[in-house]
Amino acid sequence: MRTFKLLIILLLSSQAFSQTKTTDLVLGEKLKFPSEILSDTIECWIRVPDQFTNAQTKIDSIALLMLLDGDEYFRMSTDIAELYEWSKKMPLTIIVGLPSTGESRYKYYTPTNVKSNKSVQDSLLYAQTGHFSDYEQALKKELIPALEKMYNVKFNSKTIFGHSNGGIGALSFYISKEKVFDKFIVASPALLWDDYYLQKQIDDQKRTESIYLTLGTNGWDYSLESYKVICEKLSKTNKNFKFQVNPQESHATNGLRSLLDGLYYVNLKGKEVQ
Repeated sequence: MRTFKLLIILLLSSQAFSQTKTTDLVLGEKLKFPSEILSDTIECWIRVPDQFTNAQTKIDSIALLMLLDGDEYFRMSTDIAELYEWSKKMPLTIIVGLPSTGESRYKYYTPTNVKSNKSVQDSLLYAQTGHFSDYEQALKKELIPALEKMYNVKFNSKTIFGHSNGGIGALSFYISKEKVFDKFIVASPALLWDDYYLQKQIDDQKRTESIYLTLGTNGWDYSLESYKVICEKLSKTNKNFKFQVNPQESHATNGLRSLLDGLYYVNLKGKEVQ
């Protein structure tokens, strides 16, 4: 009798499970944008906050967060944004992740062309470097205006995030005269690129854009000494610069920690936390 009852329970459970409906979790939408400037396609992963789509939000009351290497950081950034928007730590934000490949990271994130003779593979990879300026123009003149038109908005602030080679790209936006972004989160950038080219471009002009630069020291990352000059320059020229050493993070994990803390810092009014 007990065996019979158990069999009935199992059959009923099986029937109930077979009738259960499943739906996909939707984290955003994917857009492939044809760029005339690059003669290439820019893939975008886009997250729009629910509060924006469900309410009559003012067209100038939303920010932009753009992620280099967006395929790695898009999902986690949407989770952070949900929490930070709810707790008023950051404004309503449209997140645009820009996925990359090994080739595109060297081609579009690097400001100068550098040669390498280490191997045939490296030689071919480095031959394509130095196209950051084209990439910047494509974002400024094509992609960002297209996004504003698509969502009928005018972004009231624009943040760029980059880690490692993406950090080269983020810093390249900072030193550029084009002023595409006004907030910068830069995690473990490869500063040694082209004999420290980026830090050499920082002049004595005073700046006020928020910039959050980080380095991990738990395991491999670039040396703290190699960041000394750029930190001195940014400290002297920008009152809203913050350098953070993350002793619990390695190069591989420092991007996530920097995104979490960096979004809080660059959106902090008055920059009370030091």
